[in-house]
Amino acid sequence: MRLLRYCEKTLEALVALFMFCLVAMVFTNVVLRFGFNSGIVVTEELSRIVLSMLILTGAIVAMVQQRHIAMTLLVDRFSPVFKKITVMVTGSIMLYGTWLLGSGAWMQAKLNFSSNYPLSGLPSATIYVVASFSAAMLCLIIFARMMLILIGKMPADRFFQAASADVAE
Repeated sequence: MRLLRYCEKTLEALVALFMFCLVAMVFTNVVLRFGFNSGIVVTEELSRIVLSMLILTGAIVAMVQQRHIAMTLLVDRFSPVFKKITVMVTGSIMLYGTWLLGSGAWMQAKLNFSSNYPLSGLPSATIYVVASFSAAMLCLIIFARMMLILIGKMPADRFFQAASADVAE
């Protein structure tokens, strides 16, 4: 459990670092363009990469902390057995969609390992590797929650708990 908490805090720190880098690059470029009529050309490319990494890492953090938006109006009225069935169906759909993301990103990564971004020189596969890693982590989280609910270690309500539940409290 301590390891999971450490991983979560590490991902949060990465999100904060990516956000800081993104703001710093964009702010610096705006100041240089308007103040000195110049700019750092590579920041446009790097900000695109960092934004993608920020979004993908943030998706993992949101899934771990159950901060995704959920529509639980109908599910809240289900019986516990039907909630479990709904968890298995929706979890399977989520796993399939995440698998599509991961396998597609990995295919793109394999195609782009040999090419580099023109300005920064970073491998073009960078974003796709991060997307594959994010998809693997999301699949792991979804599958683990499905199994915990299936064996009775976690109530089915927790699968659908999301940001909307915080507002009600």
